[in-house]
Amino acid sequence: MSTTRRLALLATLLLLLAVGRVAAPSILGDALISAGLRSPGILSLPLIGDIAVERLGARISTPASDDTSLVRVEIAAGSSTAAIAEQLYAAGLIADPTGFIVAVGRAGLEGQLQAGVFQVAGSMTPAEVAAALTQPYREPAIAVQLRAGLRLEQIVAQAGTIDLPFTQRELLDLLRTPPAALIADYDWLDLPRGGTLEGRLGSGTFNVPVSATAERFVRMLLDRFAEQVPAELRGSAADGRSFHEVLTLASIVEREAALDEERPRMAGVYAYRLQEGIGLFADPTIIWVADSAALRTLKLSQWENYEFWTFPPQPYVGLVPPRVPQDLVPWNTFVRGGLPPTPVASPSRASIEAALNPDMSRKEMYFVLIPDSGGRHDFSKTLAEHEAKAKKYGYK
Repeated sequence: MSTTRRLALLATLLLLLAVGRVAAPSILGDALISAGLRSPGILSLPLIGDIAVERLGARISTPASDDTSLVRVEIAAGSSTAAIAEQLYAAGLIADPTGFIVAVGRAGLEGQLQAGVFQVAGSMTPAEVAAALTQPYREPAIAVQLRAGLRLEQIVAQAGTIDLPFTQRELLDLLRTPPAALIADYDWLDLPRGGTLEGRLGSGTFNVPVSATAERFVRMLLDRFAEQVPAELRGSAADGRSFHEVLTLASIVEREAALDEERPRMAGVYAYRLQEGIGLFADPTIIWVADSAALRTLKLSQWENYEFWTFPPQPYVGLVPPRVPQDLVPWNTFVRGGLPPTPVASPSRASIEAALNPDMSRKEMYFVLIPDSGGRHDFSKTLAEHEAKAKKYGYK
């Protein structure tokens, strides 16, 4: 088709539109609106878009209400403009889905609406709502930094030093007595009957929204743990030990080891002692007992000033029955055989991997920290060898 003919055809079309606008505005307007809903780009064309807008009248500009309260709206990824319009209409945030769709097209925002969380008010015009949906709302957050190896009471104590939107008591209650609904959402937890979430809390930096509840924060801790410890590591060990038992051993290794390369060997010491029917005699467990007893004498608000994991003077005095509460005795591996009933802290992935595959190849039963070595230990097979090294390093 020649250029001249194209121009003639376009002129004819515009003439028909002009005549139709005068002669049959309702029929033509409805047809253009229908076409515009299928192909929003049509509504941005001169004259054609004007006819559609004129037909819609106030529907394209009237707010849903006079309520200026901001409402949280979450738009799912892949949502079409039509689907967004229906969602907003159902929430009472726009007065007319068609008017909103046309407003989006007329504002040149088709294809620019984003997925995410937004703040929208019913008093906003459709065009203002559309513009708001191009910039996801970023709720202010509070940074909380947690390292691996903390017991849950330490997390609660640290929460007391930060202006979080929930109380220490709310957090402690959830960590110690998680509700069934929460447990059901994390099938890997492997909690004993009446168990706490000890040992299953992630580490790192958490950006806690200022509107977060204690449960949302706990879920953030569990989700982070699941990210740091993938599914293949969240199960039973090859030798039949449950994940709960793996976590318990890993928590002791976490509190003892400073170097990742030593963790399998250290786990091997404890695993070999268990295999031989010898007590673990793990220092972290008696410190855990001492701390647990001490925390019971303090108000929750005082926990933030408590010094956790400090080796008690003369560690064996006062840490055997009946000098500590009877219910804490099972965690004292100096007087009870086997693993303690629960983890004593939340271990890192490296400690969990070590507990899953402990290195017992050397049949070592003891280790001692080498002073000024950056956390390195000296391992021994016999008690005599261990005591000689303890004397060598100044521990005896």
